[in-house]
Amino acid sequence: MTLDKQFKLEAAEKPKTTNPIHQRRHKFISAIDKQIEKTTDGSTTLITVRSSWVWQTDKGQWFISPKYGKAPLELVPGLNSIKCSDVDDVADNLVKLKVLASEGKLDQVLEAAAASIRSRFGK
Repeated sequence: MTLDKQFKLEAAEKPKTTNPIHQRRHKFISAIDKQIEKTTDGSTTLITVRSSWVWQTDKGQWFISPKYGKAPLELVPGLNSIKCSDVDDVADNLVKLKVLASEGKLDQVLEAAAASIRSRFGK
């Protein structure tokens, strides 16, 4: 049995450096996965305690404030939270965020957040 019949083989090498855009996407998607994991148990009390992105107001409204590092992302100028109708909507919106990030539609937002973080190191 030969390997070329078992696999699709190609002469390719792993790059020595990775693209910063890809790194930011991967970091953000990993953070979203952690938030999704924290919200899937269905207990509203645990969600607000365990998740740093999700909170519930006194009026029962749910919000997601996605973060890059410790800083909230400004999704649209002046707006950094996603309003959700219930716990299930929180999970759905986290999945939507993950899809948008993997498609590269949040690259500018992530770049702005990364630039803001980097600007604080040089002082």
